[in-house]
Amino acid sequence: MKIKSPAKLNLHLEVIKKRTDGFHELRTVFQLIDLYDEIEFKLTNKEIDLVESPFPIKDNLILKAAHLLKKITQTSQGVTIFLDKKIPMEKGLGGGSSNAATTLIALNKLWGTQLKKDKLMEIGLELGSDIPFFIHSKNTWAEGRGEIFKDLTLPDRWFLLAFPKTNISTKVAFNDFKIPKNSPLTKEEFLKGSSNNTFTNWAKEKFPEIKNIFGSLEKLGMPKLSGTGSTLFLSFETEKEAKKALVGFPEGILVKSLDDSPLRQLME
Repeated sequence: MKIKSPAKLNLHLEVIKKRTDGFHELRTVFQLIDLYDEIEFKLTNKEIDLVESPFPIKDNLILKAAHLLKKITQTSQGVTIFLDKKIPMEKGLGGGSSNAATTLIALNKLWGTQLKKDKLMEIGLELGSDIPFFIHSKNTWAEGRGEIFKDLTLPDRWFLLAFPKTNISTKVAFNDFKIPKNSPLTKEEFLKGSSNNTFTNWAKEKFPEIKNIFGSLEKLGMPKLSGTGSTLFLSFETEKEAKKALVGFPEGILVKSLDDSPLRQLME
């Protein structure tokens, strides 16, 4: 079984407060995009193995997800997993979380463990706050840690992505920034055109490279930060507009929005 594991952008992200469980209360908009890692799963008798390309990833969430599912379901089966990594890491695109979600959904099907979607999301939340979204597999407005979903229909868009050399650890970002005191936006305000990212000013102040790229992209549109960064993006209604912007920033890449994830097919 070979599956495409998609990336995401945060079209909006506000941190509201720190919770008693140590995590943060969020309001965010998740947008799937057609930038993928590819993961292949081959059943084996007992062991769980991971073959990574182009290089091994420390503490890979794929292995954590596979071992946790095996422990919870008590299955005796194993798997060899082949990862072809194309989504840049520590860039706010959710590649690791998407890979973990892909692993939970694929192995639930291959191993015949028959867990429901809600249970898979519960398991995913143990591993990372973005994983339930990738199991949900649809663009959405999210609250809580990012696991409480409200339906959201987003228009088709093209995005110009800029990848600074700067890598930003999500954990470091959440530990380092100061929570703003302003009132968070509502879903309705977002749909009327308002959006924000709590980490934008923090990233600009902490990383000169990000501030400089913001400056370059501002000549072409209204750049935004995805997640805690470091990916910056511009949004366009048409491919023609996006390609024109790419001429002005040729080191970027163009991607298109997705309405839902390839993972949905495995849960239907």
